[in-house]
Amino acid sequence: MSDPKPKKREKRDPQQRRAEILSAAFACFSERGFAATRMEDVATRAGIAKGTVYLHFPDKERLFIELVSGIASPLLGEIGNLAQNEQVSARFAVSMFYALFKREVLETERRHLLRLILAEGPLFPSVTEFYHREIISKGLGILRMLLKRAAEHGELRNPNLADMPQIVMAPALMSVIWTTLFEKHEHLDTQKLFETFLDTLFVPVESVPPKGGVL
Repeated sequence: MSDPKPKKREKRDPQQRRAEILSAAFACFSERGFAATRMEDVATRAGIAKGTVYLHFPDKERLFIELVSGIASPLLGEIGNLAQNEQVSARFAVSMFYALFKREVLETERRHLLRLILAEGPLFPSVTEFYHREIISKGLGILRMLLKRAAEHGELRNPNLADMPQIVMAPALMSVIWTTLFEKHEHLDTQKLFETFLDTLFVPVESVPPKGGVL
């Protein structure tokens, strides 16, 4: 009797394989940190050969960049679309930014990626340079547009805020730092944090003059 034919290895769709590698990389980065994770670790976690990982990603910096981009790009897209609609108030658009950040990042394991950028970013300039160029700069551009429009309509408590859109990001970054370091000691109500911060940025709706300039 002839030997049975060896089973063919299941062929994966390239996009499916890529997604599996990214999922494995996310788990490794979250558990080990960026510096301590090796491409071998990602391959083992994904159950594939190390060479297969390199077929899709040249190094772990590119892996990390793909993960961050996959999370941030949809958020930027949603807020960007809101910002383009001049019928949407700046306060509402910023409140949606906070809501999306809370739901899609802060309340998920994705927050670990931001934690890693804060903790290990200075050691990997290519990662921080990408993050600033493709995410931070684009986000600040959207916020500048919103705040400029808000200042023109008398919606800002301080019109100079239009030149400092980084301030809008402050509570989001603080929430990541707090939940990472201090949450087990003292709970931070992030919803209340964002709502309170909105009140520090914008005047009450009833105080905003109509576009004709009269209250």
